[in-house]
Amino acid sequence: METYISLSKKWTAQQKEIWAVIEDHWQCLVEGKTEQFIQYIHPDFVGFGHESPYPVDFGWLKDWVGFWSKSTKFLTHGVRPIHIVIHDNIAIVQYCLFTIVKHDVSAPTSSIRRYTMTWKKTNGKWQVIASHNNLQGE
Repeated sequence: METYISLSKKWTAQQKEIWAVIEDHWQCLVEGKTEQFIQYIHPDFVGFGHESPYPVDFGWLKDWVGFWSKSTKFLTHGVRPIHIVIHDNIAIVQYCLFTIVKHDVSAPTSSIRRYTMTWKKTNGKWQVIASHNNLQGE
């Protein structure tokens, strides 16, 4: 997937590094590699997603991704960065995700989600420690 870099400024090496991680994170899900996808999630993860009215944690996310990926196929997707700020070993990343997916029991559907994710780098590995996403237009 091609990386789209903000036209307003050049990205640092760290910003490019975390963006490559995010692209790989989503590619794992697109390809149904849920175990690799989950390895990007920190065990102490917390967040809000459009799928649940309540805060979610690592266990909920692991169960949901496992369930969801069995009945869902990505027809296409696009991930576009909005903003990346790095503070030492913490990255705050905002981006949009466009998907067209096909579920086993429905026609293809499209959606655009906005994400704010907080990533932490420990022992050379980036993992999501917090996330908030919503369907655009909600």
